Amino acid sequence: MVLKKQTVWLLTMLSLIVVLSAYYLMTPGPASEDIAFVDNQEMEAAEEGMEDSEDMVVNVEEEFEAVDAETGEEVANTEVNAMSGSELFATMRVELQESRDRMAEEYTKIQAAGDVAAEKVVEAHEKSMELLALSQQESMLETLIKTKGFNDVLVMTEGQEVKVIVQAEELTGAQTVEIMDMVADQLGNGKSVVVSHE
Repeated sequence: MVLKKQTVWLLTMLSLIVVLSAYYLMTPGPASEDIAFVDNQEMEAAEEGMEDSEDMVVNVEEEFEAVDAETGEEVANTEVNAMSGSELFATMRVELQESRDRMAEEYTKIQAAGDVAAEKVVEAHEKSMELLALSQQESMLETLIKTKGFNDVLVMTEGQEVKVIVQAEELTGAQTVEIMDMVADQLGNGKSVVVSHE
């Protein structure tokens, strides 16, 4: 059952990547005579989308802390037991994807607008491509870490910080170091890596 969910998720992600790639390849650039200078409202909306993504990650962490704080209560234990580790990871993954989809949509709107300065269109296109590449790298990294014997893995990148959460009862120091090395290989050195387990 877990393998089926992972396969469906992987196929969904690959389909999304193909559709987005085709869209950006087929989208014509703005004609030079259509270029006009406008305010920064569209770019601010995209940046707000990025802030929403950060807020979502903070909210997920707060949810984990709240669950940990309530483990002594019978009701909390029932709720935690009712949601399996796989469901928790799936929920977190969906929330992250929805946030990134909103960001990608904002970038697409900026590129499609006819009255946006060329610099803004180029910037939106570059950020959109970076977002797509980041999602692909995170997905590949999750797959690689799973090969080390973990049931599920979630990788979330926020600027220069990478959070890796693995589904495991415990995590040894050697496993943590190995995961950090894998993050460096896949996403580059110089990033702050936080590895935890649920």
